Amino acid sequence: MIDKQSKFTKTSLIVFTAGLIAVSVIAFISISSILFPNTGVNDIEEAKDIVEKYLVALGNDFEIEEIMEFSNHFYIIIQEESTVVNAFEFLVDRYTGSISYEPGPNMMWNQKYGHMARVNNPNASMSIDSQQAYIYAQEWLDRNYQSTSVEELKVFYGYYTMDVSRDGRIFGMLSVNGFTGEVWYHSWHGDFIGMEEYK
Repeated sequence: MIDKQSKFTKTSLIVFTAGLIAVSVIAFISISSILFPNTGVNDIEEAKDIVEKYLVALGNDFEIEEIMEFSNHFYIIIQEESTVVNAFEFLVDRYTGSISYEPGPNMMWNQKYGHMARVNNPNASMSIDSQQAYIYAQEWLDRNYQSTSVEELKVFYGYYTMDVSRDGRIFGMLSVNGFTGEVWYHSWHGDFIGMEEYK
């Protein structure tokens, strides 16, 4: 036989705990705007300054290769100065200025700096060359985003990343795995605004 009093007490405790958590979250959000004021990033130069300060902590072999501004954030390619190979990709939040590693291929396919870092002696040589990667990318675009085309290709450890254009303007971005040919479209950027290349 179920003890109704015990059941009521457990339910009340759950509701009370959930309410306490909700109130705490709301209070934190309200206070966080005072403790951590919005440091919105207004342009590419401000994003560059944020990333350069961050790179100091990572060592002296990294430099910015390119910054692209999108409606959702700033996208940054980081290159190894010693090898001139693109190392990884950052995102800078345009509202808070926070830096994060780009999701997707940058984390999953990167054989030196991502989850695939366990690969011995990673290098930029891949079984699928850049020409074939272009073909895989364009075939994928023809099936999924008609009237778009593959543009400039960037080489990373284990994959390629390419800009996608439509009517002569950057429309998006995708990556191609350098060993399987798998295509991963970057759906998180938003609308393209502008870019600066530093190499």
